[in-house]
Amino acid sequence: MPHSLYKQIKQFISETDFDGILITRFDSFLGEYFPPDVTCLKNVTGGFSGSAGLALITQDDNILFVDSRYTLQAKKQTFFKVFEVPSETTPSAWIKQHLKGKKIAFDPRKHSVTWYLQFSQMLSSEQIELSPLSKEETEKLFPQKQFIQTDVFDYDVQYSGQSVSDKKNEIVKFLQKDNLDCFVITSPENVSWLLNKRAGTVSEYPVVFEQGIIDIYGHYEPLNIKRLSHLKGKRIGVDLSQTSYALYDIIKLFAEIVPVQDPINKLKAIKNKIEIANIKQACLSESKTICRFLSWIELNKSHITEMQCDFYLKQLRCEDKLYFADSFETIAAVGEHAARAHYRADESSDTLITTSALLLVDTGGHYLNGTTDMTRTIAVGQPSDMMKKRYTQVLQGHIDLAMSSLKVTDTTAEMDKKAHHWLRLDNVDYHHGTSHGIGMFLAVHETPPVVHERDTHGMISGMVFSNEPAYYDSEAGYGIRLENMLLSVQQDDETLVFENLLFIPFDYRLVLFDMLTQEQKNWLKHYHKQIEERIFPLLDAETKKILKPFVDAFQ
Repeated sequence: MPHSLYKQIKQFISETDFDGILITRFDSFLGEYFPPDVTCLKNVTGGFSGSAGLALITQDDNILFVDSRYTLQAKKQTFFKVFEVPSETTPSAWIKQHLKGKKIAFDPRKHSVTWYLQFSQMLSSEQIELSPLSKEETEKLFPQKQFIQTDVFDYDVQYSGQSVSDKKNEIVKFLQKDNLDCFVITSPENVSWLLNKRAGTVSEYPVVFEQGIIDIYGHYEPLNIKRLSHLKGKRIGVDLSQTSYALYDIIKLFAEIVPVQDPINKLKAIKNKIEIANIKQACLSESKTICRFLSWIELNKSHITEMQCDFYLKQLRCEDKLYFADSFETIAAVGEHAARAHYRADESSDTLITTSALLLVDTGGHYLNGTTDMTRTIAVGQPSDMMKKRYTQVLQGHIDLAMSSLKVTDTTAEMDKKAHHWLRLDNVDYHHGTSHGIGMFLAVHETPPVVHERDTHGMISGMVFSNEPAYYDSEAGYGIRLENMLLSVQQDDETLVFENLLFIPFDYRLVLFDMLTQEQKNWLKHYHKQIEERIFPLLDAETKKILKPFVDAFQ
């Protein structure tokens, strides 16, 4: 049954001069994770719970645009018509085709200035007006409860590696260089990084939900109207890609806005020596946990369900005194569930893992000394020859990316091609990004860096990121993804190489060794030797015995 909010929107459209309303999954912080009472897109669509999506409601149509990670999920969770972006269409293309000369509304608190400028430009050729709802209209349609955060704590410099005063000095240098009086920090991750603060409101996203302003003297204050009113005539730096249209409208009433990129994005992405040392320790702990988990699967797979995988992983992580929470909801998926890139098991869908040949587990943890993210696909039944072929191709892409080098002046586009290469030789592919940056006890998804064919950031020494090529077959009903974490390391003045941070076996039972190049075989031999040297001493005798064949197979 449609949610009352959906009915309200339909009625609003019929009573106003708007022809449609766009509904995003974001909140006013424009983030992937948010306080748990913010569920607008889920309510409107009747249940879609993916982390990315854009809905369009008109008098006659209900459309949901999602990327390939969520196509199957969306079709199961909503009564809206679902389009996969960009393979089927894009929001701008659909609107231009069906709503020429019309007026489309959006909530200005939940869309960035950059989005508005780009999207309105795309629609202008068909005389389509993109219009922000007024303050009164947004509060009537999308009322927001006052959010008070009470669980903020200091993040010790033994983990962050840099004091708050030193971080503020970095921002002051940026302000001086660009002749700015202040900078508005709109990302809660960036506020948390700057202040060495964390919070437990959303365990997967341990940030302080706050926006702030820092001035040329290094003085920081939470953002509010009173503070802005004192800045009349000042030059204020604003990152338009991270600032809501509504906030931008307020700031420009008081000061001169200078569009700049938030310098903290890059500063927090380049991990310092103390952060790197901590992250390596967190990854060793995570590697130990996953190895114990794989051993448990081998012993108990006949009666384990998808949800039990999640429960057991949490149980293992809790043994680490620095464990805080999972960095995202564990994806433990078999069969057609694994063909959905971001499936989440619940009581209605929970399945015995042996109902299919392959189990995909994508999981990670927030530890005080670092954040982790990994994926393995393992055989829990009898895999077909095609499953083995696809697994091997994904593994080849994974290895080739890990063996890459990158000139410091280049983007990651060529690296991305390597990850896709072996699949594309067979005219198959995956359609999500190959990589994302990983925060330091912040967001598990951080930008920069990325590995993508359209990357514009490139890479700098000290960045931590994922390596996760994949393959999904919804018709045959299985999915494969293999993910490690990499650290970019300066090899010389011009070249970066990449160091593996996680040491978890690959499943030799799914590898067609004759398909591998000699370089790939050598990489696998070295990698599994490191598992034996670094992780086996942390494991009990039974776990080592079960995993020994997984190591020896590559020697």
